[in-house]
Amino acid sequence: MIEINEDIKELLFLGPKGTYCEIAKNQFLSIFSQKNIQQIPFSTVKSIIEYTDKNPNTVAVIPIENSIEGVVRETMDNLLNVKDNNLKITAETVIPVNHCLVSKSKDIKKIKKIISHPQALAQCQNFIAKSFGSNIEQIEKASTGKAASELNELDETYAAIANQHTAELFGLNILAKNINDEKDNKTRFVMISRFKTTSSDNDKTSIAFTTKNQPGALVKVLNVFDSLNINLLYIDSRPSKKNLGEYVFFVDFEGHVSDNAAQKVLDLIKLNTNYIKLIGSYRKF
Repeated sequence: MIEINEDIKELLFLGPKGTYCEIAKNQFLSIFSQKNIQQIPFSTVKSIIEYTDKNPNTVAVIPIENSIEGVVRETMDNLLNVKDNNLKITAETVIPVNHCLVSKSKDIKKIKKIISHPQALAQCQNFIAKSFGSNIEQIEKASTGKAASELNELDETYAAIANQHTAELFGLNILAKNINDEKDNKTRFVMISRFKTTSSDNDKTSIAFTTKNQPGALVKVLNVFDSLNINLLYIDSRPSKKNLGEYVFFVDFEGHVSDNAAQKVLDLIKLNTNYIKLIGSYRKF
């Protein structure tokens, strides 16, 4: 559970308006009773995390994982650089990705160019090929929201890939719904804040660590989870960006950091790591 600090002035999210991140942000808003929170779209995850790190009365919503594309590297890398030890992941939500083809035009036969975020374009290639053939021009934009917003300045030969909320926001026509190739596509978003969380019956803890430079160091760390019968939910690695061949490991495991078992895990892991960082302990979606 989350202990809400009501003295929050700003809620940041990855913009512009009309993105899936805005939908996630709106879900997180329901946990606040405070009504005067300024909601601000930022253009990059890095800028969101850096701003939130420096401003105590700020919370933020950022993407962390997509079921098709995997983890959001920019999020993982920048969470490692957070200087305020009280700023952590405190909640998560999962948003289904249901792409639509939207346009000022009402006739799909008029479309000659499609604009969107590179991932959205990549996730709809079967639909694009079947509907338009190989000659359709595909133009990359910074986000699905930005692509949709630009349609109002373009002629009716342009369409964008975005969600239904975005189409409604910018007054666009939906030419086709649910056009993503993988129908079970989902994105996980997290809220980072200085709120405290308490143990529930359905928690996860996220950590990052580097192992000692010796044979079997990673195996020894993973064996700790096995010996204490704690379920690992996720493991990945990223270059440390300090030394060639050195990696930071990201792990999610079941349980809350305040639980005795989780505390024991963290104590034992320290015996075989050079660095360990608690990224968050929060209720699973």
